[in-house]
Amino acid sequence: MLIKNARIYGQDLQDILIQNGKIVKIDTHLEDDEILDAKGMTLLPSFVDLGVSLKDDKFSLEYLSSLEQECIDNGFSAVVLRDCMDFDEETFSLFLQNLNSRKIIFFSSVRVLNSQGKIKNLATLLNKGAHTLELKSSSNANILRVAMQYALMKDSFVFVHCNDSDFDDRGMMNDCETSFNLGLIGMSSVAETSEVAKMKEIAKFYGVKIVFDLLSLKRSIEILDKNDLKLVSIHHLIKDDSACENFNTAAKLNPPLRSIHDKESLRNFLKEGKIQFLTSMHSPKSSFLKELVFDEAAFGIDGICDFASLCYTFFIKNGFLTWKELCNFTSKNPNEFLGLNAGVIEIGKDANLIFIDEQEEISTPKSSLYKKDKLFGKVKMHMIKGRIL
Repeated sequence: MLIKNARIYGQDLQDILIQNGKIVKIDTHLEDDEILDAKGMTLLPSFVDLGVSLKDDKFSLEYLSSLEQECIDNGFSAVVLRDCMDFDEETFSLFLQNLNSRKIIFFSSVRVLNSQGKIKNLATLLNKGAHTLELKSSSNANILRVAMQYALMKDSFVFVHCNDSDFDDRGMMNDCETSFNLGLIGMSSVAETSEVAKMKEIAKFYGVKIVFDLLSLKRSIEILDKNDLKLVSIHHLIKDDSACENFNTAAKLNPPLRSIHDKESLRNFLKEGKIQFLTSMHSPKSSFLKELVFDEAAFGIDGICDFASLCYTFFIKNGFLTWKELCNFTSKNPNEFLGLNAGVIEIGKDANLIFIDEQEEISTPKSSLYKKDKLFGKVKMHMIKGRIL
């Protein structure tokens, strides 16, 4: 197949020849029998997301199929599916077989603890195909030690969520003027930053590779070295805690949206390359869990459906980043992390490509965090290994 007139990364007009699912030539005036005209479209490498959860944090084949279709429609070729399941080893094998039969690539993380607070059979789960471990930094010292030992033994990464809820009595949003005015318990910054510092030292002591999961504060990034792996949600680079005004439960996220100062600092850290991965933080909740009073509403957001338009509207359209710069965090780095042969538009790479119409305006539902924003940029076509889905 030949893709003609493609604006690669929104810039150069070139043709791309694809054979056997790979990019074999990039040039002008190429010829082939099968031609796809991409005139007017921006061509990007498919997105990869390291932080995706099933709806309502529950497993069902319906939820999994729905997630797969959302990913296809919105330009995601691979995701790390976060663990919400207490499968035994045999059921976990069947679960992985189901994941392997899908049109996109699903990687599965595995929580260190089950719902009863007991350590899972981690060696067996990793042997059967779990890709990474998942750990809360506030776990007791013995659990942290055991998790580090398993990670070393199996040469596995660990996603670590850095937060100690005891600092803020299980708060509802960022500890700020808005939370005070709304009469809501706030989440203090030290609940995150103290745990970041602790986990940095623990990881260094054991020599374990960890990903600092869903960081939300300027100080958290400052504590870490430039090359420490950091995952940050796109929403924390766009919105701040004022979005919670009027008890807007669409803005109830965990970690919470932070101050304007933190938001701007995270944006600058991204531009400087101090953040490696951007995530949609996809964690959708049913309306009966979200449309409640703020104290009782669930944390979460449907992040995949607007991801491409958020990238374009808030980073590209205003000139803050180029598409190529942004795709380092949405495509190149996460593909390399997962060991995939994709993430950049280069000869020899898998032809995982998305076609975006930058001019098309996106409509958002009334329940969206972005219902008051005018969003542009729509995924019109998605190709995985040279096949249009």
